[in-house]
Amino acid sequence: MKKNIILLLLIPVMVLSGCTKKTSTDESDVSTNSKEPYYVDEYCNIYENGLIYHQNDTLRYMNFDTMESTVFCPKPNCSHNTSECIAKMIEGNSFIYNNYMYYFDAKEGVNETPEGSEFFIDSKLKKVSLETSEIEVVSEFTDCEPDGHGNDYVIDGNLLYFCGNDMNPEKGEFGGVDYANAGGVFSVCSINLDTGEYTNYGSIYNGEEYPGMERSAGANFKGLYNSKLYIQYSFMKEYDDSFEGDARDQFTILNFEFDLKTHEIKQSELPDGSHMGDDFYVYSNYPENSTTILDKDKKYIVEGADAGIMGKYFNGKLFINNEWYDVKDNSHHSLGEEYAFFSILTTYDKYYIFATGNNSKFIKLTEEELLALDKGE
Repeated sequence: MKKNIILLLLIPVMVLSGCTKKTSTDESDVSTNSKEPYYVDEYCNIYENGLIYHQNDTLRYMNFDTMESTVFCPKPNCSHNTSECIAKMIEGNSFIYNNYMYYFDAKEGVNETPEGSEFFIDSKLKKVSLETSEIEVVSEFTDCEPDGHGNDYVIDGNLLYFCGNDMNPEKGEFGGVDYANAGGVFSVCSINLDTGEYTNYGSIYNGEEYPGMERSAGANFKGLYNSKLYIQYSFMKEYDDSFEGDARDQFTILNFEFDLKTHEIKQSELPDGSHMGDDFYVYSNYPENSTTILDKDKKYIVEGADAGIMGKYFNGKLFINNEWYDVKDNSHHSLGEEYAFFSILTTYDKYYIFATGNNSKFIKLTEEELLALDKGE
């Protein structure tokens, strides 16, 4: 049976690594068959001129040109009210490649056999034709499932990279099987989108084991920087589900990097990042109340700003929740009362795109409109 545990990895604290495009004017960089590797975040999945996101268990698309939202379903004449709807069927992120929408379908559980209880994983990568709505299975594998049903991943040419989770199965005292989404083996995996070939490159963490890891350890992709994929691995040395305060005081946080060319996994010398792109990297200096930004050959330290959960970097500005800092002069600005519950998602064309935490409302602002909200402190 599924273990009754609370997953306390740093997802609520650090996972929002933000949307980063190579440029804000060339949206084709994250559309079908990009020549450069790109990262897709659970909370910011950009395709062409808009955002693919979930709301009320339905996949939707927000068009940044019109700022109108529609159900993201290619099925003609679909009512979007039944489980047959593609937008209802997809639990994790989807993406477009060669005129198909791809998504993961993973199940796990326990089968009772004459030999006893046996744990199973049934993971599939599926694709839906945007022309015919026909669903096909691209690849199947049973050694792990995409963590969070494929919430965060990297696409490099025809290779899809994702974090695999073996679901930590263990035989119980009386022969039953327990399993959970924390504490097991987390690995980097890939699927060739043209051939369906699946590859598991091995465990992300192979270090010292601690008692609390079985109930708290987890991993998730954070982004791409300098052609390397960065992965957060976090755990409690001693498990405690009653702690209060900042989770970073309770968890050990390790930062790993995966080389897309050599497929080597190693611990990074950089601290765990909150936002990164081809030529910039943002990280909190916690417990010191400041944030470091590596931007090409320059290094900025923004005092009084903890990148923490929401720190994102665009156009020389560090955005944290409904505030932002000019990294060159360290000036502090806010979005004002009207947009107090909005946080930045990405930039598009000449606009900054913001949304509420549940993606129920979106706005886009020009540079002039952003500056007009607050003259700074």
